[in-house]
Amino acid sequence: MLTPGDEESLLLDIKEGIQYALYLGKQEGRFSEGEIHLDTIRLNKLQYIVNEDRNLGLTFGWFKYGPAPEDVTTDTGVALGPRPGDDIAYLDESRLPSKDHLSTEAFAYYFLRELDDEFDRIVTAEETKVYLVDFYDEYAPKDEYAARFTDLYTASARLQQTLDAIGGGENWHQNSTEFYYELDKKFVSVSEEIAKLDVLEHTLEPLEEYRTLLTSIISEADAADELSSGQQAFINNAVRKFYNTVWDFVGQEISLETMRGENVDELRPEVEANAEKYRDGSWKAELKSLGERRESVGLEPEIEDMEKLESGGNGEDDEQSLDGETISRVSEMGAEVITD
Repeated sequence: MLTPGDEESLLLDIKEGIQYALYLGKQEGRFSEGEIHLDTIRLNKLQYIVNEDRNLGLTFGWFKYGPAPEDVTTDTGVALGPRPGDDIAYLDESRLPSKDHLSTEAFAYYFLRELDDEFDRIVTAEETKVYLVDFYDEYAPKDEYAARFTDLYTASARLQQTLDAIGGGENWHQNSTEFYYELDKKFVSVSEEIAKLDVLEHTLEPLEEYRTLLTSIISEADAADELSSGQQAFINNAVRKFYNTVWDFVGQEISLETMRGENVDELRPEVEANAEKYRDGSWKAELKSLGERRESVGLEPEIEDMEKLESGGNGEDDEQSLDGETISRVSEMGAEVITD
């Protein structure tokens, strides 16, 4: 049985194996260093893939961006570039003294030779959130506990592409009307998926309140000729509320439903504490604070618009729909900005 400390050592072997695989792949001419776009999310996916393929026994829960090993949410300082073997202390042996575990070098060759082209695709994909849609389609587990969340994770990844484009700079404002409609449309897809899952029913209220608030802010930004740096900074912060509050709540609940492995008992208490914090309404203070600060940057709605928000919106607006050609044009515009 792997202890939590054993899992930490195994994860480090895998990470260094990926670093060495990046170095060897560069040497073989499979990709250049400039083409490598590996981040902690895709590192997590590679850890998940090898864990499933080799039955390594790592403890996993589906959290935020999909399956996460026990330590991934706090491990943000890991170097993700190519690393030569001379710089790796345990290159030809495992940190776990057992013949059953692969060495760092063996992990590197697993990724290069067995995962092969898929490894290259993962580490060189320019857009992480675009890659996630393919990942969920290919690797989402089929067991009854995790498979029911696959469509939700896919819908969320598509929403995150638009959120990241809006939160990533001022270029989006040139097509702000299109982004407004695309954002609202993708929020609807996420809400619909959550509504299908009884265990997540209580997370729908914060998602809908956030959606109303964020789309209202984007609507006010759309009306402005241009955005100041302070207004864009506020919008960036508003987008981050999705990740660190609204989707975090959903992710913690999903993790409680799907975590598995030898050290679940070690992982569960912290996740339960985080979920309980949100159930008790901590998200309300976060959204209230965001709503109160919008006036300071000139993105508050007019009085009549505020009354519509408080009464649940404009019924006529709710009945509006975009024709297929417009939706296609909106999505293409969003994709162009996202991939710039």
